[in-house]
Amino acid sequence: MAQFLYLYTLMENIYFQFLIYISFFIIALGFSVLVNLLLLNFSKTYGIKDNQLPEQVRWQSGSKPTLGGISFFIVFLLSVSSYFILPYHSDSFFGRELFAMLGACTLGFLIGLYDDTYHMKPSFKFLGQIACGLFIVSMGIFIPLTPYNFVNYIFTIIWVVGIMNSINMLDNMDGVTGSVSLAIVGAAIMLLVMFNQVTSLYMIISVGMAAALIGFLFFNWHPSKMYMGDNGSQFLGVFLAYISIVLMWKFRDASSGVIAIKQFLVPLIIFIVPIIDTLTVFVRRILRGQSPFLGGRDHTTHHLAFNGFGDKTVAFIFFMLSIISVVGVYFLIPLFADWNLAKSLLVIAYFVVVFTVIQLFYERGKSRIENK
Repeated sequence: MAQFLYLYTLMENIYFQFLIYISFFIIALGFSVLVNLLLLNFSKTYGIKDNQLPEQVRWQSGSKPTLGGISFFIVFLLSVSSYFILPYHSDSFFGRELFAMLGACTLGFLIGLYDDTYHMKPSFKFLGQIACGLFIVSMGIFIPLTPYNFVNYIFTIIWVVGIMNSINMLDNMDGVTGSVSLAIVGAAIMLLVMFNQVTSLYMIISVGMAAALIGFLFFNWHPSKMYMGDNGSQFLGVFLAYISIVLMWKFRDASSGVIAIKQFLVPLIIFIVPIIDTLTVFVRRILRGQSPFLGGRDHTTHHLAFNGFGDKTVAFIFFMLSIISVVGVYFLIPLFADWNLAKSLLVIAYFVVVFTVIQLFYERGKSRIENK
């Protein structure tokens, strides 16, 4: 009888939490759509990208508002506030973790908003991204990569700056960055469920961000009515970098050596699309003697389009690739209890195969353009 009552109580709690998050998701989704509608109708001249600056080359022509990121930030603040009215909230999140997340995400949003308004130089944006990483590290949040904290701090800052740039660079075609970021947020929700952290602050924020991204995609799916702008991509970059630090870089055994290959696998696969795109663009531009920070139509998204894929199809391909990778991580994590080098090599082989296939499409698209 006692076991029956325990099971009944457990199921009742799970059902109650499910209703809370579903209700919040619907509210946040409606709020996101409403905010984007208001911004779209309100802004006819402010925050318009016209593709005239070299670092802001986009695939689509024309001028559109770049205020989508404002809805991300508003829903983010709504999610943080909503957590503390839940019956099972924990006051412990009033500490360094909350301050690190709020401070870094706010700074990233303001950097992007300033860039959308005044078009700051790439060097100043880079310094702002470093500041985001430094702020997170200064609050004691870092990737436990090695036994040496100084190395961990440096690597964490590099990771934050890298993700902020990769999300920013990926934002060059309708629907791509929003859908890929949605898959990454979905991975965060999956990990929270897997490790029984459904009552944490990160859960309600992740649910809120998923709703914010879906609400934005209503207006950003091709043909788009608005862009997320740098205020959106910089905010998303630092948010995804932070959530990955606390959820995706944690798979390190206490008995591991200086560096554990296993620890790299989860973030490598979950962030597979932005990592491959950024790596491809950086390497190819450097080999051509060009600055990797200036804009151009040489991203993986563009070369898929050169192969004849439509804008919607390109966004769908990258979204499905992200979803497949997230599902792969779901089956990967339970295997960590009995891990070996062969399994690590198998996961790395998956990344290499995807990378190679994308490079083949890249070269095919490049040759098509050159032969026209």
